[in-house]
Amino acid sequence: SEEVARTRREQGRLQTQLRDIEQENQRYSAQYVEVERQNTNLANLYVASYRLHGTLDRDEVVTVVQEILANLVGSEESAIFEAAADGSTLALVAATGIDPGTCRSIAVGQGLIGRAVVSGEPWIRSAALPAEAQPYETELTACIPLLLDGRAIGAIALFRLLPQKSGVIEALDRELFELLATHAATALYCSARSRTEAGAGV
Repeated sequence: SEEVARTRREQGRLQTQLRDIEQENQRYSAQYVEVERQNTNLANLYVASYRLHGTLDRDEVVTVVQEILANLVGSEESAIFEAAADGSTLALVAATGIDPGTCRSIAVGQGLIGRAVVSGEPWIRSAALPAEAQPYETELTACIPLLLDGRAIGAIALFRLLPQKSGVIEALDRELFELLATHAATALYCSARSRTEAGAGV
């Protein structure tokens, strides 16, 4: 009977050790997956930045921004705006998945997009839309002002996200917003100057 009891105790100890080992393996697996995810995110950020500065062709820059929004952020409904020379209005440069006729020109300071440009701070939806939202902003999820030397020269508006995003803006999305705020602004500005100079024969 003592031998049986000792054997059962040993079996219990081994089973406990086995559970601990399994839990440790699961923890290491989760850490590995997280490290791989972070590496992928860093690679995506690098590629996005490289592509934005890899051309002075304006159409290509706009296409790259739209691809970043669709493939990395997960939004196929977006709009890119540029500020007028006097900074009073935003003109629609490109739209994906939305009716461009609803927001071809926006007064700076008007609605969520116009106010984000004034503040220079991204607007990210967290609950119900504020009262100042305009009719074309009903599905607005985020707005990223495009900053050059601390001045907003345009904005990116994101509307509905892809279903797999579940309407959630994640940490990587915010990093991409920071990248777009400066790098997309620079790329659009430089491509616009390049087109202007080419048209003037410079």
